[in-house]
Amino acid sequence: MTKLSDTFSVSDLQTKIVTEDILERSSSRPIYLSSVEVVGGETFSTDFFKKLLSPLVENSDYTLGELITNVNSSYSKLVKTDVFKNIGVSLHSDYASKIPSDVKVYNNEKSIPTKVIFDVQAINLNTGEGFFTFNNDDNLNVNLNYLNNNFNENAELVNFGVNYNPYKPNEHLISNGKFVANLNNPSFKFIIDLFNTNQNNQAWQQNMEKSTGGLIGLQYVNTNKSFALLNGVSLAKRTIYDIGDGASDDLKFFGGDYLKLSFVNQLVLSNLTTLNKITNNFPIFGYKVLLSNEISSNQEHENPNNQSAFLKSNIGLNFFKSFWDNKITTHFFNEAGFIYSTGSSKNENNLSNIHISDRFYLGGFNSFRGFTRNSVNTNGGSQFYKSGLTVFAKLPSFIYSPHKISATNVASLEDGLGHEANPLRLYATGLVGNVAENLLLEKNNGVASAGVGLKYINHWANFDLGYFISRRFGNDLSSSGIKDGFQFEVSIGGSNSSL
Repeated sequence: MTKLSDTFSVSDLQTKIVTEDILERSSSRPIYLSSVEVVGGETFSTDFFKKLLSPLVENSDYTLGELITNVNSSYSKLVKTDVFKNIGVSLHSDYASKIPSDVKVYNNEKSIPTKVIFDVQAINLNTGEGFFTFNNDDNLNVNLNYLNNNFNENAELVNFGVNYNPYKPNEHLISNGKFVANLNNPSFKFIIDLFNTNQNNQAWQQNMEKSTGGLIGLQYVNTNKSFALLNGVSLAKRTIYDIGDGASDDLKFFGGDYLKLSFVNQLVLSNLTTLNKITNNFPIFGYKVLLSNEISSNQEHENPNNQSAFLKSNIGLNFFKSFWDNKITTHFFNEAGFIYSTGSSKNENNLSNIHISDRFYLGGFNSFRGFTRNSVNTNGGSQFYKSGLTVFAKLPSFIYSPHKISATNVASLEDGLGHEANPLRLYATGLVGNVAENLLLEKNNGVASAGVGLKYINHWANFDLGYFISRRFGNDLSSSGIKDGFQFEVSIGGSNSSL
């Protein structure tokens, strides 16, 4: 989206807002706002624009500076709706309009009749996406997603998604529906997020699981999206069934239906610079911090006396730094979390108080590569950490040069600086981590994994091929869950929208 700065002054007029010469030469004259017009917003309702333009249309008697201030306020609200990719603003003298007789006259100078025109271009408001993802951990995943950015013609978002894996031993069906409505200040958004899941955990935990629930909350996002805060209430019903005879007693304890009520808080701080400003798919500098907290109660549906409460918190830190004209990019990542619980167990802060769906797990292609799904500790834990470093290296130009390949030279993805829209990178990575009931008392000192590979980063077609070696440390030197060798993932997707 073409964005202007949050504020601008009269001196910035020529570069920020298009005006007619007569208005610029008459900056000290009073101005009568005769009309506010919107060009290109036919798909949105009149009420939608009235709400966003309210600081501007509520008054008609202005100085040029005051008018610019209110135009800027309305412009900022239009930007924050996230439904326009281009927004232009212009001021025009409107001598065809008659000034009412009750308009004040200052210093015997007549007001200049003026109209404001907002020229907007909406994004693709209705999009459908589909992806097929295959990796040697989960086999095939099918992702389908439909998004309507202009529900009820008020820029309200409705999103439906499905994630389906039809193949054992990790088959699952996850569906969700989301509704987002802008408040009078579009920085604040009202959110309803519903979900339903069915998944097979027999391969690693000897059970089946299904859950249904949702979240109602309020989210704040600033204009440049560097700060986001979500507060909400979540309610879910979880069911553990088809528990295997060899499952642990800890797992069997949570068989049946359980109800969970949570107060949720999420904070995101982000300041990232990407290689290509159009695709924005490869960070080269900056940081991103995600802090997630919840205070929850968990109660057995058929036995209200069996209940527990817990505080759960985890933080993720990501730092990026590039060298030598972006030929080398480093990514440092760190994640940690803990759960403090009370409940029916005789011991405070005991793992047996925590439902198996609320515990931390590590292992899998997108969690901790080199280990199978959730296999670092299949019982889960109330504490965990994961830390690592990945170094990406650009291939020499005599091996691969994207600007020499016509298939990668899509004009709409060129940022004007010659940066790759969809990078291909060699990488080397190493990470360590552990998950347990108490990391300080844990006899098994954790796990580590290292690998090298090749990765192509493209929203619609990407692949990742790497070779990994993993180990356990401490008293547990077994090979349980270790998956050395080649790790491979490829994803192909399509959409009716353009990126």
